[in-house]
Amino acid sequence: MLWRMKSLLDICLLAALLPSGTNQLYAQACDSTAKSTIAPDWDPLTMTGEYRVQWISTSGQHRESARLRLFLWKASMRDSSPNEHKRPAVGDTVTHPLYGVMVRDSGNFTPARIELLHSGVDPIYPPVLLDAPISKTTGQRMRNWIALLLHTVGNRRDDVMGEDGGGTGMIVKQIDADGFKGTFEPWGIVVGDKGYYCARRVRN
Repeated sequence: MLWRMKSLLDICLLAALLPSGTNQLYAQACDSTAKSTIAPDWDPLTMTGEYRVQWISTSGQHRESARLRLFLWKASMRDSSPNEHKRPAVGDTVTHPLYGVMVRDSGNFTPARIELLHSGVDPIYPPVLLDAPISKTTGQRMRNWIALLLHTVGNRRDDVMGEDGGGTGMIVKQIDADGFKGTFEPWGIVVGDKGYYCARRVRN
């Protein structure tokens, strides 16, 4: 599907640049030097919820900041693709515990609007997919490889491997009860945006 190959750049072009009078959530500092502090026994399901994302692009000559809204939902082995009629591969939820969508942060996100967003996402081929691999040696999460995949060839849970392509990876480096932050970069051979982000929790 072509939509799975779209770069997050399309989303960022739709997102409004931060105004000088932005609200307190976006006014909080978002640093670009986040180092990985994720504990080996970290539970990725703690990331489930709704977030306001401050997206800072450093690829161009001028640093730009955009506002996005991220929703992460728990993946299930009972999920099914309404279009492709596929189900998750065996053990998929171990490494892909969450899926979701990220949109422009605009307007009021009512329960009805959120449900409409949720129902519009194919859970087997989602636009946002948490990849949290486990080391075969230690049996623990590989904290330097934990990332939210955005519109990449890897955004699929049917055990079909993809290579190259486009898309973006949001590398998760720090996380707590209030949210998480890290850096983002192209996740394939297609040249794309680079920078850093901060995701602040709105609700669980």
